[in-house]
Amino acid sequence: MFTNLVTIVGLACLAWALVHVTRIALRNQQAKRFDASAYGLVPRDQLDSRRSGPPRDEPALHIAVEAACRGDWEPAAGLLAATTDDEDWEARWRLVEVFADIAVEDERWLRIWRAERPKDADAVVVHAHALLLCAWAARGEKYVQQTSDGQLELFAELLPTAMYAAQEAARLAPRDPSPWITMVAAARGLGLSHDEFRQLWAELTARAPQHYDAHWQALQYWCQKWYGSHKLMFKFAKEAAESAPAGSLLSGVYLHAVHEAVLQDGDQAYRTWATKPMLARVQADLAQAAPEDHRLPQIRHLLAATLVKSGRYAEALAQFRLIGGWCGAAPWTDANDPALAFDHARGLAALGSGRP
Repeated sequence: MFTNLVTIVGLACLAWALVHVTRIALRNQQAKRFDASAYGLVPRDQLDSRRSGPPRDEPALHIAVEAACRGDWEPAAGLLAATTDDEDWEARWRLVEVFADIAVEDERWLRIWRAERPKDADAVVVHAHALLLCAWAARGEKYVQQTSDGQLELFAELLPTAMYAAQEAARLAPRDPSPWITMVAAARGLGLSHDEFRQLWAELTARAPQHYDAHWQALQYWCQKWYGSHKLMFKFAKEAAESAPAGSLLSGVYLHAVHEAVLQDGDQAYRTWATKPMLARVQADLAQAAPEDHRLPQIRHLLAATLVKSGRYAEALAQFRLIGGWCGAAPWTDANDPALAFDHARGLAALGSGRP
């Protein structure tokens, strides 16, 4: 009798599992063929995986970039000096990243700038971050087991140079958090201990306590693949969100933590870490954010994906409508075909939300 009951229960569970799998397969097939325009979404032939969102109209930056490519450093210097005067550290860091990227490709303009103004902190800040980018480029993005000895040796040689340059920049510009962001980004490559890292972080947050990109860099240190764990990473992300005022995009750092966990554990991480209170906080902050904030599209992409995986299809669909046809962001860029991954997710959101 007991054996028969166990058999019946087992068969019932198997039947339920087969029905569940069949429903998922059917839903995935339907998502591939859904009518995007019927749901107020951009047609799939207009999806653009080159960007996370629409390009910003920034004529001064465009002029400075073109000038740097011609070897003229002065427009870049002028833009960076303006951010220092205003203490607009978020805007300053974005410029540092742009100009450091250019210097990695061609550093002639930066060498001339440093030669003509050897004590110009702005030039040293850009140089330090360019050295860091060179070090990471030499290492590559794969796990250490997939990285050659030659790559690791070059990485180990270049990284301390970037740290020394950032320390020099910090001495020349004691109020500026930018050199400390470079140091925080270098910390995981240098293998700094938790205590050493916390000392760097304290210096950084003393200058810019709610700097978004600084928190993203710190999150990388605390993630499981470097020197932390899921527990430490999510503790850091939650504390960052809770410390920020309403409307701050800093809560979006929590979604980056979810994404890191998904990369390690697969989709089950959504069920474990994508909590209702945190998703509600991110949605509320996005609703209050300035539409032109350059960080907004990346956070919105992560939020839309998380809402789909959490079965909150109507909320996800609302985010996809705001995103438009741009899909060059995580998590879609983790796939071989970002546009296809993006379109499939919004198809699931559309069909799951009901009729158009």
